Amino acid sequence: MSDKERVEIRMPKVILEKVDAYRKQNGLTTRTSAILELIRKGLKK
Repeated sequence: MSDKERVEIRMPKVILEKVDAYRKQNGLTTRTSAILELIRKGLKK
């Protein structure tokens, strides 16, 4: 059994483009991994 839950969100295309750019710049393989990393960084502040 997984400790993960599925979450669906909608966001502006311009933000998704920035997430995709972050993903590529940081060598992440998926958009999900980029979003999770950005959320974790934001929560550390």
